[in-house]
Amino acid sequence: MTQQPRQRSWRSGWRRTARIALELLLAVAVLVAIDRWLTGGTGFAQIQPNPYWIPVLAMALAYGTGPGVLAAAIASGLWLLYAHENAGERDYLDHLFHLSLQPLMWFSAAVAIGEVTIVRTTRHARLEKHGQVAARNLARLTEAFAALSHTNRRLQVQIATEAHTVGHAIDTATRVSSIDPAARRGAIGELITLAARTADFTCYRVAGGEARAWLHGAMTVRHRDVLPAGLVACIGRPRAILHVADTEDRAMLEDVGVAAVALLDRAGGDLVGCLVLHSLPFDALNASRTAELCEIASWLTPLLADSARATHPTLRPAGLVA
Repeated sequence: MTQQPRQRSWRSGWRRTARIALELLLAVAVLVAIDRWLTGGTGFAQIQPNPYWIPVLAMALAYGTGPGVLAAAIASGLWLLYAHENAGERDYLDHLFHLSLQPLMWFSAAVAIGEVTIVRTTRHARLEKHGQVAARNLARLTEAFAALSHTNRRLQVQIATEAHTVGHAIDTATRVSSIDPAARRGAIGELITLAARTADFTCYRVAGGEARAWLHGAMTVRHRDVLPAGLVACIGRPRAILHVADTEDRAMLEDVGVAAVALLDRAGGDLVGCLVLHSLPFDALNASRTAELCEIASWLTPLLADSARATHPTLRPAGLVA
C-alpha cells in the first residue's frame, strides 16, 4: 500500500523534470537559431530587452526557482559565449560590467519570481487539499443527515402505528396474575412478544431432563415439540444464551431457531425452561440485544415456575369433621 504511492510520486516527479528540461531545451534551441539567423550569433547584443529573458521568465513563472535559475545559467553561458568579441575597443572594467550585467539581472529575476511562484503554488495546493477535505466532510454530513432523517421518519411511523403502548403493557402485566390459566398464558406470551420484539417464539418447560413446548407466539408456524437433548445439555452451562451469530452455536440451533435463552432457577441454578426465538434479524444479535434477551429470563423463570405449580397443585390431606 505504501510502495504504490511512492512509485506513482517518483514517476510523476520524473515526468515533470523531463517535461521541464524538454521545454527549456526547445526554447533555447529556437532562440539560438533565431540569433544565428538575425544577428549572426552575437547573443542578441544589439536587441533590448534581450530575448534570452523569455526562457528565464517563463521557467520562473511556471515552475519556480530551480528551473528559472537553470534557464538563467544557460542564457548566461550563451551570452558570455557569443557577446562582444571585440573587447579591445572598451575599457576592461566597462567591458566586464557590460558582460556581467545581463547574467546578474537574469539570476536575480529568476530567484525573485521563482520564490513567489513557489509560495503561490504551495498555497494553491494547500487550498485545494482543504477544499477536498471540506467536500468529503460535506458528503459525510449529508449522508449522516439523510440517515438521521430516515431514522426519524421510521421512528415517527413506528410510534404512530405501535400498538403496544404503556397502557397495553400495564394491562398485560395485570392479566399475568389472572386465575384463568389460558388468560395467564396469553398474558405471558404477550409480555415475551413485547420484550423480545418478535411474536415468533416457543417457550419450553424442562421436566425430567426433557424440554417440551409449553407456550408459543402468535406468529409461530413451525416449532419442535421437544428440544434436542444436546441443546438442553449445553444451554446455560456456562452461557445463558446461544445464537446463530456465534459460529459455535449454529450446529446446535440448526432446525430449532436463531436464539435460545436459558431459564435457570435462581435458587439451585437448574435449567427449568428455555425460550427459543425462531426469527430475528441477524443484525439484532449484537451485545445490547443479547443482554436484553437475557433479561427476559429474570422475570420469565418465576412465571414459568408459578404456572407449573398452578397446573399441578399440591394435594393436602382432608381434615377430620367433628
